[in-house]
Amino acid sequence: MLDPRWRKVLRDLGQHRARTALVVLALALSLAAAGTVLATWALVQRATQDGFLASRPASATFSLERVDRLDPMLLDRLHAMPDIAAWRARRVLQATTQGTGPWRHAVLYAVDDFQSPELGRLSVLGGGQVPPRDGELLIERSSLDYSGLVLGEAGQLRVGTGEPQPIKVTAVLRDVSQAPGWMENLVYLYATPATLARLGVPAGINELQFRVRDPATGRAEVRRMAAAVQADLEAAGLRVLALDVPEPGQHIHAGQMDSLMLTQGAFGILALLACSLLIVNLFGAVLAGQTRQIGVMKVLGARAPHLVAMYAVLAGLMGLAASLLALPVAWIAGLRYAAFKADLLNFPFDGIAMPAWPMLLLLAVGLSLPVLAAAWPVRQACVAPVGQLLRDIGIAAAGHPGQGLALRRVLPDRALALLGRPLLLALGNAFRRRRRMALTVLALAAGGAVLLGAENLRVAVRTSVDSLFAAQQYDLTLRLSSAQPVARLEALARDVDGVMRAEAWRVKRVTLRTEDGVSAERFTVVGLPPGSAQLQPTLLAGRWLMAGDADGLVVGRRLLKDHPELKPGRSLTLMVDGHPRRLHIVGIVDGGPQPIAYLPRSTLDAWAGDTLATTLTVAMDAASRPTPLDLVQRLRAAFEQAGMPLASSQLKSENRRVVEDHLVMVVDFLGAMGVVMLVVGGIGLASTMSIAVLERQRELAVMRAIGAPHGTIMWLVQAEGLVVSALAWLVSVPLSVPVAVVLAEAFGRIMFTVPAPWWPGPSGALRWLLVMLAVSLVACGWPAVRAARQPVARALGYE
Repeated sequence: MLDPRWRKVLRDLGQHRARTALVVLALALSLAAAGTVLATWALVQRATQDGFLASRPASATFSLERVDRLDPMLLDRLHAMPDIAAWRARRVLQATTQGTGPWRHAVLYAVDDFQSPELGRLSVLGGGQVPPRDGELLIERSSLDYSGLVLGEAGQLRVGTGEPQPIKVTAVLRDVSQAPGWMENLVYLYATPATLARLGVPAGINELQFRVRDPATGRAEVRRMAAAVQADLEAAGLRVLALDVPEPGQHIHAGQMDSLMLTQGAFGILALLACSLLIVNLFGAVLAGQTRQIGVMKVLGARAPHLVAMYAVLAGLMGLAASLLALPVAWIAGLRYAAFKADLLNFPFDGIAMPAWPMLLLLAVGLSLPVLAAAWPVRQACVAPVGQLLRDIGIAAAGHPGQGLALRRVLPDRALALLGRPLLLALGNAFRRRRRMALTVLALAAGGAVLLGAENLRVAVRTSVDSLFAAQQYDLTLRLSSAQPVARLEALARDVDGVMRAEAWRVKRVTLRTEDGVSAERFTVVGLPPGSAQLQPTLLAGRWLMAGDADGLVVGRRLLKDHPELKPGRSLTLMVDGHPRRLHIVGIVDGGPQPIAYLPRSTLDAWAGDTLATTLTVAMDAASRPTPLDLVQRLRAAFEQAGMPLASSQLKSENRRVVEDHLVMVVDFLGAMGVVMLVVGGIGLASTMSIAVLERQRELAVMRAIGAPHGTIMWLVQAEGLVVSALAWLVSVPLSVPVAVVLAEAFGRIMFTVPAPWWPGPSGALRWLLVMLAVSLVACGWPAVRAARQPVARALGYE
């Protein structure tokens, strides 16, 4: 037969089912949110292991001046290096391609072994035969939709300055070492060396990669190995143009995803903490109503540990119910969210199974959190002396019904008359249980602070994007297939109807050489003409380029994240086509989310000559009112006629949309956790008001007995909830400031630095107030209806 204590536990679960269900629902929602992030993180880690690391990614990549082949003796020395497991030499070409849409910038890889087991494994997803027949190409899956190419149908490909040639893409593969093509605005194509010969491309290699034997080797050690290899290559007469050493074992976007997951996980924990406040409230009310019951049980021989265990089981059962609701939601949502994350990282996700430990950890948290949250009020009630427990006169005794009368000492009579008796009573009722009110306000304010902080971050991101693109005083960008005389380019573009200004820039990928002589990551430098009218970025420190700055360099803020030592007045060394170039930093600007730097165009021309890419920025003439697409067609025709074919074109509006979509997407992910916390806070308010109505049943019944209509009773409950929500709004506005700062810092690690919004704007604060009031009206609706419908006789008999 069941022990009487446990029968009491089951009976307590059946009483006041509505408020218990609300707390269980809030806990389940919080667990589901935190569990989704946890499951996603575990699945992405497994996808990284099974997808990215299993592909045997390259540890270092050397860009070489093209050679026909590597010397066999050099290859023997390279293969004899004990710490290096595998080598690969290949040809990489810049190209443009066109399918059913516009011309797109492409990277063409000449691959000897498409099924290499030791370095850079490629996964074939479908289509024709692999390796492809001569004259056919393969395409990376993330580029297929963006490219406009259709499997099995004819497209066009232009390599360098050559003529467009017909191509056919016959199969799709996955290269997990590449960032998604749709995200990078690139088309990744793969062909055999024989296909390059058919396209008229000279044979040879221009890229050499290796993979270290020990996967635990750090980046600094890989760089030291690469420096030794570079010395051997240069001793053999090869010219190393650049060296790229990524973070070992990490995808190019893995750091951004990890930072995002960490931030979302932190907010999931905050949601659980907010939910624990609701559990404290619930058990405080339950124990307040059972004070004399606890006293009687102690008189009959129950000891404090027995009573604590009884209520701990009650809390554990609530946690179990919430966990059973949250587990399937976290499982399904985690799988879908992880699949989305894997797509952003270009990882395969098919066949990735959910590991058991996230669900077990979620279950453990779900069972233990209510017990821990209820521990303090339970202990206080169970260790109280028997006499004190038996003298308790009821659930509402600890309230302060006269609290509202204190307003008469601080407000004038006219103000009191305007407020009216129901509102005065509601104000007093809100402060009856001050600890409970404080916990409810804190739970609501926490969700509000996160949501308001995310909204502030959204405004900051849009402001930064506005500033970034306002600095670009042009409407479209044209990329030439090869380096061309800048004066001729600009003159030709200005002669096209609809062009107001045209300015040619030089673009080059370079490598930063650190003070210890080891090459760091590659980034882009842009050569600008003196007094550029097309680019006027926001200056953060130092000054902008001036006439005569032959060795001057302006650094973008994003580059400072990895190299904070790059300050105005410092010097640095860039490796440009294998040659060290010394420059002097004169300023820092907001260059957007990509690492970038600016220097005089004449300096870059003198260094790199014909190896430079040329970009033409064009400002449209508003008076002639051409459409952007029409102007692109006119420019393309004019340059084709002049023998200077365009490789690709990009509208500034299109580029802005892509950048803004990616940035706002991250903000939306962060704001979603705020929504979860707000819902938890709203459920907490509903639970608090249910308890308040329960405690004041006799008081409300007396009001109804002396003639108070149903509307007045409902308004009394709603007004009390509005008071709590208004207080939560007042707390959430200043609380959103540190939240916004933390979000801005996290966003800076994920994407690019944005100014921390120190205070929410008036419109955002007003919108948030309206949201809080709406949440209050919804949360208090059912308690208000119950208060109005409760039979007077039953309410008067309640203890």
